[in-house]
Amino acid sequence: MRRKFQTLIAERMTEMILGYDRNDWEQFQIKNPVEIVLPKKTSNILIAGKSGSGKSLSARWYLWQLLHNRESLVYIADYKAGEEYEAFEGSPSYASGEKAFDMINDFYQFFTEVRSRKLRLQQHYTLFIEEWFGLLTYAENQSKKLKTELMAKISELLSVARGLNIGVIIALQRADASLFGSGAREQFQCVCSFGRCSSEQFRMLGFNSELESNPKSRYGAGEALALIDGQESIKEIKVPFIRNEAVLCNQIRHHLQCQPSLPKLIRAVAGGESTEQ
Repeated sequence: MRRKFQTLIAERMTEMILGYDRNDWEQFQIKNPVEIVLPKKTSNILIAGKSGSGKSLSARWYLWQLLHNRESLVYIADYKAGEEYEAFEGSPSYASGEKAFDMINDFYQFFTEVRSRKLRLQQHYTLFIEEWFGLLTYAENQSKKLKTELMAKISELLSVARGLNIGVIIALQRADASLFGSGAREQFQCVCSFGRCSSEQFRMLGFNSELESNPKSRYGAGEALALIDGQESIKEIKVPFIRNEAVLCNQIRHHLQCQPSLPKLIRAVAGGESTEQ
């Protein structure tokens, strides 16, 4: 007999560390954590930063926290296929290059199945997209229709999926409005801008007046400004240096290997079975 699909949302909420207060760290060597509440309050996260800003390493630390603390299952679409994520190759929860399209499409199908059946998930699910700009550029080179469809799917996920216990994390170098559907960029509950960025970039990310009153507009690798819903002001954060990236990546891969693939989740939802591990 098939198990009934779980319809209750978990009531517990926990915190994920974005980084540590930059001023306390530099002045007093105190690690005062800057945290976001998961998953209900903060489900969609935007991570921006140029090459060398520490964006990718910080993103992997965030993914490790989600997986290690069992706050979310994570599915990674990595168009860039850089060495940072090389350790995840072969995992059914990771897709690189053109296969990133398949990962996004499968995640979107899972979302539409959950939504159409009016289900409420106990487990949280996260789609992580690395190098969103590159993926969109490739899609546009193939056909404008492909790019339009891709943007529409991500816009819908950002706008609607949070209420279904589903979230999106996007990493890119520059968060231009042209990379998102109308209003989609405002659906991120947390925005992190790593490294040295222009005033224009800061304003694109929503920092505006806070930036004008804050002369510290330059940041090194692993340092960022964070704008978090529900918190009164922007936060200056510093992500701890990961001494052994290989260990971090191996632990992430272990967690990815232990979670069900998206096709399996889609079959479970369609068949009315539980998606719990």
